[in-house]
Amino acid sequence: MSKLIAELLDTDRRQLDRLISRLEHMCLQPGVDVGLSAEIITESRQKARSLNLDPIDTTTKELYYGLLSKAEKDDASLRTVFGIDANTKALTACSRISETATRLMKKEIVVALQPVAVKKILKAVPPKKTLKILKLRSIDSVLKRENPLIIYALAKKLEDKTWNAQILARLKRVQTGDVAESSVVILSLPIGWSEKINKLDFEQVVYPVPEIGAVLLIPMVPLQSKGSVLLTSALVFQAAQGLVVESLPYRTKALSRGYENLMFDISARTLEEIKPIYGLRPDWLAVYQLLATQTKKYMPEYELIIGDLKWESTETKLASICTDLDFWVNSHYLGVPNAVKPISFHLIDVAASLVMQKPFESQLVNHMQASIWNELQLRYMKQEVFEQSIISQMTIGQ
Repeated sequence: MSKLIAELLDTDRRQLDRLISRLEHMCLQPGVDVGLSAEIITESRQKARSLNLDPIDTTTKELYYGLLSKAEKDDASLRTVFGIDANTKALTACSRISETATRLMKKEIVVALQPVAVKKILKAVPPKKTLKILKLRSIDSVLKRENPLIIYALAKKLEDKTWNAQILARLKRVQTGDVAESSVVILSLPIGWSEKINKLDFEQVVYPVPEIGAVLLIPMVPLQSKGSVLLTSALVFQAAQGLVVESLPYRTKALSRGYENLMFDISARTLEEIKPIYGLRPDWLAVYQLLATQTKKYMPEYELIIGDLKWESTETKLASICTDLDFWVNSHYLGVPNAVKPISFHLIDVAASLVMQKPFESQLVNHMQASIWNELQLRYMKQEVFEQSIISQMTIGQ
């Protein structure tokens, strides 16, 4: 049954078969890949029925455009919830999205510099290029009026390598009280900055800044594009959850090293890899989900950390804002094989394809493929032999 998974991942089936065979042997043949393949087939057909499509007679082309139509309707519903219409300014729309996302991420914890510490760093190393672009006189006057996290996050993008190197040097010298566990924050730019940055080149909609535990939202996707609000909202939650996942290994290390000694690594995003387990090299996303949803019996000394791990997918968070988006919950790893490119049910793939007006067989699938691989890892890691190996790597030498 790994044939379906190989087709959706667009990977060499022989290599995938060898890896799965090894994993199945270690798990005493639990049939993890068979179960996942069957679930993908069953749930994909059910999703098609939800779109009023017959999964037997519907072509992959009809399915693709059915998904685009659903995303377009959900984008309209989300706009209504946010109060975004044709007259809404881009920065206003971003502000409404960021406020809602910050509220929903309130219980998600990261290790981050405190605002007071961020102020001290900005005063010591003023972001001169950023101030010039924004037509602002001095860093002291700006910090009296604006959120220092916004200044810092924007400067990380706009300043040169020299400035960023100075910041990294400062992060090596932060004090104990400068760092703490905090909620993830979604930042949007002040309304008055719109004309000052609209000519700048931004490659992304969201810019995660791990050392301050924040995601900066840039009004890059035109509001008039169908699907833009849906896509932007999904990318914000995905980026915020990514910071939470990245923070997990640092939170465990902090028990022995102290938060202040980890800020350089957090900023540089030097996330250490987990050692291979019978040929499988798990990533931290799968580990985080495992610890947030599985038994905690193997890590009693980490109860304070593991006990507050929460896991809700991007789709679940969006559905809590607008129930019309329930369709996308648990669809992130679903797909249907196709001659040229598979059809992805992943919300971000579909929304991005809508915004970019991707024709059939040019659709985006990379988020679905990453989710299938993550789901496969997670299901094997839930087997006791794998779970114990993951826990031992996190506890030894801490």
